[in-house]
Amino acid sequence: MRHVRAGFACLALAGLAACDAEPPKVAAADKVVAASEHRGADWPLMLAHCLRSPNCDPASDFGQGIGEASNTISEVNWFAQSKDVVKEGAQDYGAAIRVSLYGLRGQGGKAGRPLTVDETEASLRGANARRSTLTVEYRTPSGKPEAYGLTFWSAQVNLPVPNVGTAKSAEAMADMTATYVSAMKWPDGSQGAKVEITGKAGVLYSAYSDGVAASDITRTREKMARGFTPWVFFIPRNLRDEPLPQLMAAIDAGETLGLKITAPGGDIILADAIYTGGYASALGEATQSLADPALAKPVLERCTRFASEKPEFWKIADVTPALRVCDPRTQQQRISPP
Repeated sequence: MRHVRAGFACLALAGLAACDAEPPKVAAADKVVAASEHRGADWPLMLAHCLRSPNCDPASDFGQGIGEASNTISEVNWFAQSKDVVKEGAQDYGAAIRVSLYGLRGQGGKAGRPLTVDETEASLRGANARRSTLTVEYRTPSGKPEAYGLTFWSAQVNLPVPNVGTAKSAEAMADMTATYVSAMKWPDGSQGAKVEITGKAGVLYSAYSDGVAASDITRTREKMARGFTPWVFFIPRNLRDEPLPQLMAAIDAGETLGLKITAPGGDIILADAIYTGGYASALGEATQSLADPALAKPVLERCTRFASEKPEFWKIADVTPALRVCDPRTQQQRISPP
């Protein structure tokens, strides 16, 4: 994937972040629970729902969740949208299911490192900035989920770009970083950083990416003060035309996958592990949610009946898949022993 210069980076990352404009005084996300009488309890539910989707910007007015469902199972998030919500027009591939796997403990090396908590924006987008995300999207043209596409986003990284401290603007820093990454040349003629995903059988997926500047809501003067442009590596794959049977088999089997992003010569930019536990259950639950009548209701309307329940209720709750979005526990609370 060719690099995207600074002027176009915020188009590429529109689902994750805003550009350099001053943040609004009132977040658009306020509209999501504007009509709620219990905003304090309802907002965490809606935010968690949004963060389970790789395409949802939690700082936007992301809607009421009509036709949507989501849940967390072990280390995996799933997010489903009905056919009516997807709305693709004449070429109809049905409803959409996105199952997302994460690398949360990235380590860097000579050629780069993940950003620290202090270096990433203290905002609703922080979760996206600090994790690598591998998402498998399914569509349902025949009523059953069929692998449709794969997308990988790396955590934001700091690259050791020569002389970047001499840049006079944030745009110049982004251009220097883009030039630095695109100058990475490989013996097979490829350019950019190499992204590899490995499992028990060895390398399951390999591709190259020039990446893009990770635009965020940090003001330009603050970008200049920190002296680097946060960078992300992005790779899409059309699984309908180019299936990845070994990778999908490893994911289905619950293998922990290795992630490595390197520069020529093998210097590490980012290394991490991607956890797949719960993947098969997540796909099954997401598929069932699409046939759940409750899917047609707004999320908060679905969840009203559970407002007085304590978190312990959800440890044994027997509810339909579209109601799993009402579980108020954090992921850590779900995986901790009773």
